[in-house]
Parts: sequence; structure tokens; C-alpha cells
Amino acid sequence: MRGTPTQDLYTYAMTKRMLCAGAQALSSQYGYKWLCAVPSTLYGPDYHIDGRQMHFIFDLVRKILRGKYYREQVTLWGDGYQRRELIHVDDFVRTLLLLAQSESNKIINIGAGKDYAIRDFAMAICKIVEFPFGEIKFDDSRYVGARSKRLNIDRLQTLYPLFSASCIELTSGLENLIRWFQETNAYDDNPS
Repeated sequence: MRGTPTQDLYTYAMTKRMLCAGAQALSSQYGYKWLCAVPSTLYGPDYHIDGRQMHFIFDLVRKILRGKYYREQVTLWGDGYQRRELIHVDDFVRTLLLLAQSESNKIINIGAGKDYAIRDFAMAICKIVEFPFGEIKFDDSRYVGARSKRLNIDRLQTLYPLFSASCIELTSGLENLIRWFQETNAYDDNPS
């Protein structure tokens, strides 16, 4: 809630801030309890691929699978050094349910507490699907967004010191997501 959001995230961040401010106003006026849980980028099977703009990880998996199965050129926007943080949707929901039982009138970030370069995600996906990372092209003339998106999860770790240790490990989460993409043909523009 401090400072001006970066231009790349301004509208999105301000919308979230206004929702939180509304909850605080209701609490002040009517005594309602509220909890503002702020997730880092969520990922997992069957999440957020309904035609809206996909989070980067879904687009990354989709492009690499299309490169493997259809021999399409895999081109990623930017130099690949922009950094992103992911949290599996199952970990987010589990944590949100715990917080809802014990916390109120707080803003709590829910994230992995660790970020990786887009190149690292691409390499991990390539390894899982057996696609040569060297075939990926990076187009640094294209829009890349914020150079880094990572949440401070100190408050969450104070409440739940073992939080990070209980989360789905990234490689396992990516394997799960990729398996779902393959089983449902989610990478196909015209699934049959």
C-alpha cells in the first residue's frame, strides 16, 4: 500500500488497493472483519486459461509444447532475465483457508518468497518435455513488463514459519501443470 506502483502494474495494483481500502472502510464504519490476501502469480492445472490474457507461465508452457509437437518457433518476449515468482494455486487456497480461520484486518502476501528468471522457467519446462532450450529465441524488442515481480512474505512466514517448506516444489508443480496441458491438449488452438 506504500508508494506508487510501477507503470506496468499501475491499474492492476490500484484496483487491488481500492478493494482493500473498501474493506478497511467497511471495518471502520460497521466493524466488519476483513483479510486482504495478495498472491504472487498463481499456477496449476485448469487455472486461468479461458481465453483471457494468460499469466506468463501458461503461455510459456503452451509455446514450448507447441514447439515440441508442431515444430513452431518458440519466441519469448524480452531477454529472458526478467524475474517472476509463482505459487501453486493449491498452496494459495490451503494458506488462504488457514489465514481465514486465524487472521483478520490484515494484508498478507502469499508467495513462494523466491523468484526465477524467465529463462530458468523455460529451461525447467524444456527439460520436463524434452525440448531443446537452445531452439528458443528471445525477442528483446518486445514488451517485457516489470523486470521483477516478487512479494515480501515476511508476515506470512512469521505466522507460519514452515510455510515455504510445505509448498509444492516448483519442478513438481511444473510437471503437474505440463501433464495437465498434455492430457487436455490445452496447448492446441483447436483441441478435438
